[in-house]
Amino acid sequence: MSKLDQIIANNARATQSRRKSGFLGQRARVLLLTLTTLLLVFVFFTQPQVRAAIESLTG
Repeated sequence: MSKLDQIIANNARATQSRRKSGFLGQRARVLLLTLTTLLLVFVFFTQPQVRAAIESLTG
């Protein structure tokens, strides 16, 4: 096998393994989604109109 064949074979394997792992792992995706959701909930519930509506419903 020539040096060029070895380089091509190694690059094909490296590309395949890189593609399989993806950009983010499963745990990173879940963590990112959780943090984004918590941030949105925090921003939503700290709005004065929303707080007033909740207070009128609860008491």
